[in-house]
Amino acid sequence: MGCCASVSNAEDPTTPVRLDRARPVTNAFHNTVHKRLRKLNELDEITKVPFILIELTGEGDGEGEIEVTGKDEYGVYEALENFFVSTWGCEKLDPGDDSEDTKIPFCKGQYRWPGFSVQGDDGLNNLGKKTMEIIDFMCGHLSWTLAVVNGGNVGANRDVRETQLIFKAPHPMNLVAPHLMVELRSAGFVEVCADLDEEHGDILESLDEYFADRFQAERIEGHEDFCDRYYQAGDGAFKGIAGSLESNFGLLCTDVCDRITQWEGWSLVACNASNYGADGTYSEQQMIFRRDYHPLGDSKYVQVILNGLGNIEVNGKHIREIHSKLDGFLRRKWGCERAGQFHEGETMCRRYTWGNDLNMLLCTAEVVKFFELQGWEIQVASQQQVLEDGNWCQEQQLLFRPGRTEVGTIEPHVFFELYAGEGDPQYFEDEETTQVLGNQQLRIRCIGPGSDKGRVSPEIRSVMQEFQTFVEDYLGGEQTETDGEFESVYACNVFMCRGKFENNLAQWTMRLCDWMVDTLGWSFIVCSLCNMGEFGQNRLQQVIFRFDGDKRALPVSKSVNNAVQEYIDPEIFPSYWEYEEVLQQQVMQRVKACKAEEKEALQQLVDATFKRVLTRDRVPDDDAENDEEMPYRIEVVHAFRSEHARLQNLLCQVESDKEAPEESFSIKTSEVETLLSERLKQDESYLYHGTNPSSAMSILKTGFVLDHAGSATGTMYGAGVYLAECSSKSDEYGRDDGGNTYPSLLAMLICRSYVGNVHVVDSAGDHVPDARAGGFDCICGDREAKVGTYREFVFFDERQVYPEYAIIYRRQYDKMKVPDHMVVPTTGTTGRFWQMKAGDWKNVPPEVNKVLIQAMKDGDNEVAITLHGTEYIFNLHDKKGVNTRTGNKVPLRAPMVR
Repeated sequence: MGCCASVSNAEDPTTPVRLDRARPVTNAFHNTVHKRLRKLNELDEITKVPFILIELTGEGDGEGEIEVTGKDEYGVYEALENFFVSTWGCEKLDPGDDSEDTKIPFCKGQYRWPGFSVQGDDGLNNLGKKTMEIIDFMCGHLSWTLAVVNGGNVGANRDVRETQLIFKAPHPMNLVAPHLMVELRSAGFVEVCADLDEEHGDILESLDEYFADRFQAERIEGHEDFCDRYYQAGDGAFKGIAGSLESNFGLLCTDVCDRITQWEGWSLVACNASNYGADGTYSEQQMIFRRDYHPLGDSKYVQVILNGLGNIEVNGKHIREIHSKLDGFLRRKWGCERAGQFHEGETMCRRYTWGNDLNMLLCTAEVVKFFELQGWEIQVASQQQVLEDGNWCQEQQLLFRPGRTEVGTIEPHVFFELYAGEGDPQYFEDEETTQVLGNQQLRIRCIGPGSDKGRVSPEIRSVMQEFQTFVEDYLGGEQTETDGEFESVYACNVFMCRGKFENNLAQWTMRLCDWMVDTLGWSFIVCSLCNMGEFGQNRLQQVIFRFDGDKRALPVSKSVNNAVQEYIDPEIFPSYWEYEEVLQQQVMQRVKACKAEEKEALQQLVDATFKRVLTRDRVPDDDAENDEEMPYRIEVVHAFRSEHARLQNLLCQVESDKEAPEESFSIKTSEVETLLSERLKQDESYLYHGTNPSSAMSILKTGFVLDHAGSATGTMYGAGVYLAECSSKSDEYGRDDGGNTYPSLLAMLICRSYVGNVHVVDSAGDHVPDARAGGFDCICGDREAKVGTYREFVFFDERQVYPEYAIIYRRQYDKMKVPDHMVVPTTGTTGRFWQMKAGDWKNVPPEVNKVLIQAMKDGDNEVAITLHGTEYIFNLHDKKGVNTRTGNKVPLRAPMVR
């Protein structure tokens, strides 16, 4: 990237990088901007995780606008155009493009939207309902993953409503996972929007009961145009006005999150806060939940609100002494003073004040760092502008949940703040003139391992350097401030607006996401928008990323040829296939969500072939409990079956060309009698392949490609497609999609495979040439016979492998939730854990292991860790752990694999 020529402003000296006031775009700067946009196209050559941002603006009853920006992957722009024009009755507009003879584009897709509705003066509108319609379309139909919903209210009376929805790479669970929106309005109303299948519909009746009890709410009919269920809260349910010490709005929002996540599988995905009314009297909060079986389960939320006037609010139940720890942090480190507290039930609201000038980006990073050290994780964030004591100020809302242990490590996080700057009021009524905004800037703040001690980790040092290059080369910006380690500030002139509300902040937010994820490999966590100024015209976007280590890139398909290229004898199609368009050869492939009986059969199959045998291929799992290295079971959450005419034809061709072996090779899956086993032909077996969900669905579409086989894990026995007969072996390679996308939901392909004549080997090496020369159809690497672990099968002709099922599963570490016969001890070892000798050698918990491994990397000899309420000092050099209270010592043993 450093070799590329920078995009400078040399050809337009009238528009410098550091603008102290806004000015109209000149012809020279118009050309400069288009050159920048064309140069950015070179970054599109790499795509690991595509993003798309949709912004809805409700300007008045019957008046609205939609903008779309982001990469056009999987045909999403065409699909959205059809949806907006055909379903919503929108008019497509011309947003411009990267050529100089068009206006400067602020997005890639733009529509005039007549479907926004508003009624009365208490804030009732249909933006929440329309938001959920887009979520249902993007997730339920196109399988994209909802990442963020944010926005706010703008206009003199804060009655122009904006919502940004960010979606990222498709994930198969989106086709079946329901979403639910709850909107609280302190004017005294609760709204629910959800389109749920029958199996998930019972949550609506439970919500009726909850709102009646907690909010004394009465359900009101006749609001179907605005939401699916509408409630009027009882007197006194909402207390105080927005920003007052008496307000219980934040507490109520936290309560709703805690209540909904008590129902199995539901978690908070996004939240969006704003105020309504000219004086900001009323608070509004949208909370979007998804049934994604989040690994944190029903753990409770703690909400922290940072206010630009020096007020802090903390809401939540008393979990792991977090309130007392946070109280100590705020009072001792930040010099805060308590300003009161109250309880409603088990939930507490505590207020603080502090006199320092608020550096919101720094304070946000410091709060996240504090919670990371306690073993808590940030879930969502939201910003807004609020009116307190006659002053408008920025407010940041953060929600956290506790992880598996109290031992925390500071994962590398990057916090960006994009301030779009201030416009010239004389052009706000002119929607044709483009003005480049004044005083715009970019800020970056980082935290990471050792940052609590002032250390800069390699990941942080790298991203700070790379961001400077990105700003200079692609944005034409320049650095104005830096501490040299954790924070830098840059001036730029990329942000522009037309009229009061049309701007390009979303466009550059997506460009930053693409660059951080695709070029640097970081995971997008959350972003939040704050509309500041007299009518919300000064916009600020905060974006947070986390480095999750070496994550597998998600497959991207710009186009998939689903047409049948040649005639296929329909007699070869299985009798259980259901898609007529495949059977009639109108399309090549369709994927179907499995029926209950198929899911049950798949669960029986993976149960019967699951062995608690460890190998060094199993990596530590953050979701593991205590010192467990391996789950007791893998649980099928959902499954999908592929009906693929071409792959079925290729498999049948192989089977007809091959000479049947004299004796069938015994495979464990073939010994399990289920609905599936009845579908197999002679010499076919079901075998497993561990992967991540998005890759699994991509492989269902294309089949295996030998050029890609083994690319993620190596090739122990030679190049080929690697499959296993034990689900526990393939689970070693199972991954989630990363970036907080359905965390801890992993994938496994179940492949109908022609095994034929098998070449058995028990040592590593390239055995493919010998197998081919000997007329064998595949290789069996038999480590089970040699060392008691597993057998793997290597196919060097991909036609022999038909990936038929993709299961989405989770690991179950709680032995109380699995059948009794599966509760057995593990054998073998991964060699990846530090161990303590307490009687026998036992692994330290996963989070402790991460701390110790990080200490080894940092060269630390001693580490202080609180474990189950007791403080230990671990001496890595002497290999001893000391209980600081009793003085008792325990021997330590370092991991064999580092």
